Amino acid sequence: MPAKRASRPTTRPSTGEPLADAASPDAYRRRPRQSRGQARVELLLDAAAAVIAEQGLHAATAEAIALRARTAKGSLYQFFPNRDAVLAALALRYADEMRAIHERAFPIDPHGLPLDRLIDRIVKPLAEFHDTHPAFRRVFATVEGPGDDTRSSPTRLRAQLFDSFVDRLDVLFAVRNPKLATRDRRRVALVAATLGQSLLARRGRAVAAEKKPLLDDLRRILLAYLQPVLEPPVVETTAGGMPEPPATAKKR
Repeated sequence: MPAKRASRPTTRPSTGEPLADAASPDAYRRRPRQSRGQARVELLLDAAAAVIAEQGLHAATAEAIALRARTAKGSLYQFFPNRDAVLAALALRYADEMRAIHERAFPIDPHGLPLDRLIDRIVKPLAEFHDTHPAFRRVFATVEGPGDDTRSSPTRLRAQLFDSFVDRLDVLFAVRNPKLATRDRRRVALVAATLGQSLLARRGRAVAAEKKPLLDDLRRILLAYLQPVLEPPVVETTAGGMPEPPATAKKR
């Protein structure tokens, strides 16, 4: 007989509370079908985001979320089986908003844009998103332990968002410099995305006075890193196809 597959744990060992697959629509106990129900869900998600931004992820209990939303805890349980499902739905909402930003930020034809403006077009909306969604960093900063389900969100959503962003950069760089080798282009896209992710996360933890300097530093770093790769110097040639000598050599 084939070995029986180990079933996935359905409860959290520490509390016995049911687990929800955070990246799945099943995280909802009941999908709202009317605008009134959807408005209540959005109110609960807004409340969860406010609690997380002000007090941290650990403080976002079902009781605290319901209290912040000025509703009964039973109202929360009408739509979500537990507080993990609320955080799952919040992660999904953030992921959808982030994908929309990516869609708008990446131009169809990047040839006509100077590199510094191209960087601003991508970096600035991401920085603004972090500024207006202070809970985003904390929702997606979860660290999994040995007993956690790595298929669930925010882990999987975070990885998907990052990989999608690298893919978009890869395509953008291919258009910008078609002569760049595929392996080099992918590496540059990965490095640029990692730099951006790390500094924006650090900026999210910074005091207000440090936010603009950190953003300016990120733009300068990306420009210095990408310019030699995406805008290599053009070597002028003579009529015979030989490289044009430097200007100092011509004067002699």
